[in-house]
Amino acid sequence: MTRILFATLPITGHVRPGLPVARELVNAGHDVAWYTGRKFEPLVSRVGAIFLPGGLGLDGDVLHEMTGNRSGLSGLKRIVRELFVEPIPEYVKDLGSVADEFRPDVIVVDDCFLAGPMVAHQRGIRSVAYVVGPLSVTSVDTAPAGTGLPPSSSPLGRLRNRGLQWLAARVLFRDVQQALRRAAAAADFPPLDDFLTDWTVRLTDRTLVSAIPEVEYPRSDLPAVVEFVGPMLPTGVDDWTPPDWWPELHDARRDGRPVVLVTQGTASTDTRQLILPAIEALADSDALVVVIAFDGVPEGALPTPPANLRLERFVPYTELLPLTDVMVTNGGWAGVQMSLVYGVPLVTAGRSEDKIEVNQRVAYSGAGISLKTSTPSSKRIRAAVTKVLTESRYRERARQLKAAYDRYPGAPRAAEAILEVVDAPVGTSTRENG
Repeated sequence: MTRILFATLPITGHVRPGLPVARELVNAGHDVAWYTGRKFEPLVSRVGAIFLPGGLGLDGDVLHEMTGNRSGLSGLKRIVRELFVEPIPEYVKDLGSVADEFRPDVIVVDDCFLAGPMVAHQRGIRSVAYVVGPLSVTSVDTAPAGTGLPPSSSPLGRLRNRGLQWLAARVLFRDVQQALRRAAAAADFPPLDDFLTDWTVRLTDRTLVSAIPEVEYPRSDLPAVVEFVGPMLPTGVDDWTPPDWWPELHDARRDGRPVVLVTQGTASTDTRQLILPAIEALADSDALVVVIAFDGVPEGALPTPPANLRLERFVPYTELLPLTDVMVTNGGWAGVQMSLVYGVPLVTAGRSEDKIEVNQRVAYSGAGISLKTSTPSSKRIRAAVTKVLTESRYRERARQLKAAYDRYPGAPRAAEAILEVVDAPVGTSTRENG
């Protein structure tokens, strides 16, 4: 029996990917505990793990405020510095006390929670990270994360990549790099010379990418510690009853009427950016338009809802995507991957947080169209949806990717990899691809 401690930032997109992995480990008879914010206690407990509240965990209101202004380079730097970097010393102290009491054999973290592998190193414990977004490790073949540029391994492309990486490390993110080194020193941890996006790979025994190579950029110098396991997606549906209009989805499929899913996910919830323009764009089309707005739509925003609109706060993607023809989204990583898991092509519109990178990967994969803006016009949305629906190449590519996703186990393989790290003989490296 193995003692496994999950430690994650108290952010939905950082907690949820680990839940099916924790469930796998619990079901196999291992002792699993989870250190994160109190708002996630029900989710952690539901998979059978022991919930360990983070005494320093940020609550949802603070997180929403801190991520509210996140556009552009300054917004991205603020998120990285205030959410991921500056709290490191306090998290190391708090998590260290938890680890000393629980005495885990391995610490599993989301890839942004650097305090986890630091605590593991200080105590001689193995550590594993799972990646919650596009892979950001630097490479001779890719531009720095956040640029939204496609990869290039040509001589000129590699020259571009080196130049941009130097600019990112020495100029654009210099202050964040300095803050990270100060935070590490304050946590009594020797700072690394690497760029901040490479620290997780350097510190962990295994870094698990919850995606597939076909939607990631090829890297000839990918570290051996990195393993693609496939998406770690939820299974089953808890406490959900189909709405009264649900049979209309089957009617639409029977009649050859397209079903369009529109969503902005759980982070960017300003419906003026994508949801309302998309409703307007498709209002007079023959599509059945299903809109998922987790925070709802502001009162008065839709004085006369279109007849083809079905608006819900929540519908499980596992139930809806098999009946969907195209997904319109601002580019949340989990939502994009789930769409491709079901072979559904995409129209994406988002540039905040990591969405500029997510949406570039959608375009790079050939399974959709990126509108390259967070605030597309109704006209552009309609044109893109029409193109994806009428040009078979998008649907065919999405189906090819579905077949590729089917070859990767996801959460079961992630659980195996964690146990492999624990079982490796002391003094040997676990940094081999599975």
